[in-house]
Amino acid sequence: MPPFPFSTSFMFDFELTRLLGSASSSGCEIGEFKSGVGALRKHDPESWHTAWLSQAERALGIAHEAACAGYRVPARNAFLRASNYLRAAGYMFGNDDARVLPLAERSVAAFGRAAGLMEGMVRFVEVPFEDGVVLTGWLCLPAEGARLEGGTPVVVYAGGADATKEELWFLYGHTGPLLGYAVLCLEGPGQGMLLKRDRIPLRPDFEVVAGCVLDYLGEFSKERPECGLDMEKVAVAGAATGGYFALRAATDKRIKACVAVDPFFSMWELAMSRAPERFMRLWDSGWIPDSGLDTLVDAHCRSNFQAGWEMSLGKSSMGCDRPSAMLRRFKDFSLDSGINNNNNNNKGKILDRVTCPVFLTGPGAETVMYSSADESTMKIDRLLVNVPAGKKEVWVPKAVEEGGLTAKIGAWALLAQKTFIFLDKHFEIRRPDLGEYSQKR
Repeated sequence: MPPFPFSTSFMFDFELTRLLGSASSSGCEIGEFKSGVGALRKHDPESWHTAWLSQAERALGIAHEAACAGYRVPARNAFLRASNYLRAAGYMFGNDDARVLPLAERSVAAFGRAAGLMEGMVRFVEVPFEDGVVLTGWLCLPAEGARLEGGTPVVVYAGGADATKEELWFLYGHTGPLLGYAVLCLEGPGQGMLLKRDRIPLRPDFEVVAGCVLDYLGEFSKERPECGLDMEKVAVAGAATGGYFALRAATDKRIKACVAVDPFFSMWELAMSRAPERFMRLWDSGWIPDSGLDTLVDAHCRSNFQAGWEMSLGKSSMGCDRPSAMLRRFKDFSLDSGINNNNNNNKGKILDRVTCPVFLTGPGAETVMYSSADESTMKIDRLLVNVPAGKKEVWVPKAVEEGGLTAKIGAWALLAQKTFIFLDKHFEIRRPDLGEYSQKR
């Protein structure tokens, strides 16, 4: 039996599942969700904005009431929901909409209020990058009672094309510290505020971004030894586009494990799989001019809401104003690319350079949002030739409740469990077997 849809719009249904899927980590409340869904009109971004802004304001009111009463946990949870609803409120708009940046800023501020009420320390960090650009993130540290003996392993969690560092918390940022891990929820170039506020596009060479982040964490661990970061146990993780970034970051030998959730192999190949093949080949070979492609794509986007939304995000993320320019830049985002870094002599194709343990997943549901497991996951698995079989795990679930949707939407708690079991195994972290407790009545 197919899963129950929250909307007749495939895109709305996917994003609603994404929103509700954060409920287990306080990103959504069932009653608020039902009320919000009831206010939606199919493919109407204004109704989407109004619905989730209304729930955000409601959650903020609850948060302030709880805070004034001295109720730390209810206040924290309500601020978390408000942050997530504010993120959602601007989601269906293009980044040129004047409402997007103020909503994003309010989402960050609400999360900041929640961060100050958490069990472990959650620090807002600023990582110096290139040309005066500063990368931002939330470094989530385990509470004293959750720390592991021998040091705190670190997960650098990279966002994808449309996530924010605040939303990242609802997956690994929530679960990791409870299990004794530190998790850095990171926004790189072309993500979050760097895209919405600064108009900085995505970069394909995420190993450069990761290198700066690892340098920062190394210095932080020396300056703050009381945090107990174990820089010999650093993992990188990401979903969808973030999964691609994670694999590129894993070429840095300081990364000791990689979690690539539903990554694509090539953004260009992914785009071609969703476009008329013959037409695209004629354009790519020069037989059809850019103006012809741009006109056709623009017409399609006017008649198809999801295509229009994806095109708006794609052009913004790539720093392009025309579909043809965006598609050409997609070619740079490929795991078939080579690395030629004179500083560390990392020469060769991306996947040839990955030698650390890799947890690789793919979407197995009948309808996927972006790349399929056959097109990307299994191809990547075959090409990770320098990762021994015993250090690779591939997970391609089919059912929605098992993580069959893209980026494991709707099954984040299960994804987190499988991720940290994998990391525990390869970081040689031993925990007591709780089986005897689970059998007690």
